[in-house]
Formats: sequence, structure tokens, C-alpha cells
Amino acid sequence: MTQTDRPSLTIRTVELARGIAAMAVVFFHANASADEFGGPQWRWLSFGEHGVDFFFVLSGFIITMAHGRDIGMPGTARPYLLKRAIRLLPPLWIIVLGWAVLRAVMGASVDPLMVARSALLWPSLEPTLPSVVWTLRHEMLFYAMFLLLLVNRRLGTAIFALWAAATIGQLLLATGGAAIDGLPSFFLSTFTLDFMLGMGLGLLHNRRTYAPSFVPLILASALLAGLLIIGTLFAIHRDGTNDYVSFAATWWTLLLGIGFAGVLHGLVRVEPRVRVPKAGLFLGAASYTIYLLHTIANSFTQRAAVFLPESWKALGLGHLLLVVVGTIAAMAFYVTIEKPLTRALRRRMVSPHSAGTSVTPPTLLPSS
Repeated sequence: MTQTDRPSLTIRTVELARGIAAMAVVFFHANASADEFGGPQWRWLSFGEHGVDFFFVLSGFIITMAHGRDIGMPGTARPYLLKRAIRLLPPLWIIVLGWAVLRAVMGASVDPLMVARSALLWPSLEPTLPSVVWTLRHEMLFYAMFLLLLVNRRLGTAIFALWAAATIGQLLLATGGAAIDGLPSFFLSTFTLDFMLGMGLGLLHNRRTYAPSFVPLILASALLAGLLIIGTLFAIHRDGTNDYVSFAATWWTLLLGIGFAGVLHGLVRVEPRVRVPKAGLFLGAASYTIYLLHTIANSFTQRAAVFLPESWKALGLGHLLLVVVGTIAAMAFYVTIEKPLTRALRRRMVSPHSAGTSVTPPTLLPSS
């Protein structure tokens, strides 16, 4: 098998896919909130909720690609923590606190505990502000567990093995209708296996380089499309963000994770043969902010969409208005606040010679 060069700082196809996944979530929420402005809700747009499944697989992949060679090297723990914190927390804090203040000014009730758990991302089943922040709890947990691998290879490997075994045990319990519920179900979420699928893929691509080929991407895309169609036709959905025990939250999540892992492998395989436009790379870079901000923008845009002619709403122009406004607002935030802020913090706090910089990390987070 012929060898190709290992991906550089940004895997362009993956960056584009990350942006598309974020936009899928945006379309999903625009459709889910259509009743707020009198628009139709289309079942076929429900697949967009699974953009988060892709993010979890991608997170495990990119973190492992970037830091897989740092496992068992305690000296890399500090730069790893700083990079993760700089990418994740400043935009989150600005958006969470800004939204809380704005809600208070508008006369809405604001729960200080909700603000705290949204900003600090501790494990919880309680609601977050904005609501999409619930996924970042899983990101934070995964980052913390991966840190153990850097500090001590044996300890980290043992804990990951136990975590995987416990999660698989939860799957088996769910099959018999006896899954563990409550807060423990958060730690036993099948999303954990999504991260681990991504980790396995990252280890695979760290150890060998594959010849360019479109075949894996085509096959994996067909599998994933089939799963998404089946899920839409049979309305296979999690029962809210706290559902970790239903069929949709267990076995179906695992099947989707396998499909997304296959697509991710395929994207890396076609990287040398695909030219991704700068707009696609920008979309991927801004995906974290798009994910965080779009529902806030929706809450305001819905009020304008109410006044659209009914015929326009029936055509989906209300949905489109929410998508466009939310995306533009998020991109503006990314360009004016997130990007310069995170770059400045990296220059001040992270040494340019820190280990683990071979690939751009991670998932929902920005690429620069």
C-alpha cells in the first residue's frame, strides 16, 4: 500500500464536516422551535440532532491525534490543560454570563445555580443556560479522563478500560430494561463509547498512514444515511437531554457512533484528494460559537418570524430566517471576540514548543 503524508495542522475535510454538523444542529433547533412562530415542523429535519454524536466521535479522534504520543508523559499535562481550557471556557463564560445578564435585564428569572453549573460544567442532569451546554459536560468529563492517560499510562489505561466495561454493562442492563438511571447514568452514557470510537480511530491513524481512497467514505456514508433514515421513519429519538437509558440513548447511539466513526475515517482518507474552500474551513472554525449561540439568537428571531406571511412560513422561510440570523450572529462573535481572545490567551499562557500540537484539537471547539 502506498504511503501518503500525515495530515498537517488542520484536517480540512474534518474541519468542513465539523461545520456541517454544527449547521445540522442549527437546522434541527430551528425546526424544533417552529411552533413558536407558527411554522411547520418537518420530521425529516430531526436528523440534525445527531450532529452532537458526530462531535463526540470527532472529539475522541482529534484529541488522540493531537496528544496520543503524549500518553505517559506527565510533563505534557499542563499545556494540555491550558489548551483545553483556553478553547473551551472563555467563549462559554462570555456567552453563559452574557445571556444570564440579558435575561435578568429582560425580567426573566435567572437561577444562579444554573449559571454556575453551565459555566463550570460539572456532571449533572440539571438544565443548562443555554440549553445546548449539556453536551459540554460530556466533553469536560472526557478531557479529564484523558488527562489521566497523560499523567500515568497504566492508570489511565486501566480507568478507561473500566469505564468502557461499565458502559457496556449499562448497555446490557438497558437491553433487559434494568439500566441504572439518575446521575450515574450520565457517567455510563453511550456517548462515552462515541469518544472511545474516536480514540481508537485516532490511534489507528497515528500508527499508520492510508492510501487515499473514496471507497471507505462512500460505504460509511451509505451506512450512516441508512441509519438516519431509519431513525427518522421510526422516530427513534432520545427522550430529552437527560435520557441515557432508552434504546435511542443506548444501542441506537452506539450504532450511529459506529457510522460516524466510519465517515470520519473516510474523510481522513480523502483529505489528499479533496480541495476544501476557505469558507468551509471558516465554518468549521466557527462551529463552537455557532453551536453555543444559535439558540440564543433563535429566541429573538422567532419574534420577527411571527410576522412573516403564512405562505412564507409554510415554505420554510421562517426556519431559514432563524438559521441565517443565528449563524451570522455566531460568526460575528467568533471573528470579533472568540478568535482574537483565544489567540491572545494562547500566546500568553501556552509555550509554542509545548508537546501535542501535531493536529488541531478538538470537535466542537474552534480550530485556531
